[in-house]
Amino acid sequence: MKITPSARFTAIVEVEPVERRLLAGLFSDAAELLGGDNSETEADELAKLVGMSSGERPTDPAVLRLLPDVDAEDSERATEFRRLTERDIRESKLANFRTALFTLDRSGRAELTEEQARAWATALGDVRLILATRLGIATESDLENLLETLDEQPESTVMTVNVYELLTWAQDRITTILLEALPDLGEDDEAGGNDLGNEGP
Repeated sequence: MKITPSARFTAIVEVEPVERRLLAGLFSDAAELLGGDNSETEADELAKLVGMSSGERPTDPAVLRLLPDVDAEDSERATEFRRLTERDIRESKLANFRTALFTLDRSGRAELTEEQARAWATALGDVRLILATRLGIATESDLENLLETLDEQPESTVMTVNVYELLTWAQDRITTILLEALPDLGEDDEAGGNDLGNEGP
């Protein structure tokens, strides 16, 4: 995989056929996990129209990692917040996966605008969270311990860790390119624009 900045586009992603199939599969599986399989019930359709969800807490740990409780101490507040916001969050994440899949050309070359690069970075991050959950990685220490014992792990775990690290590199690379493409701020802008500094790409 090769990810480079571009004068015409924000970033260009070039992948080998096997990497393209891997990424396409990961993005598709993640979208399906979030409910992007177009198998909505009438209740789902109604909820979509009013912009609300049932508020039910996801039972899949990976989905819960993507859609965490807003308040672990107050279940009623968490349920209400989930009911009001979860559908929009799901749709936003699904849109990122669709963008990544759409731009992943059969040639293995994706020329990304700034908006598309942001979608890729977020989609990669969400797939990483899913894989991390499946691997039991919740902290940096968990990852370090897993890497230290990799020789003792089954082949399937080793392969998943390798994919996880590839996605980590790809997300970091795209994020770096996005940050480097930001315009330089003048002294006045820096003084008045600190409220935007915490927003990631």
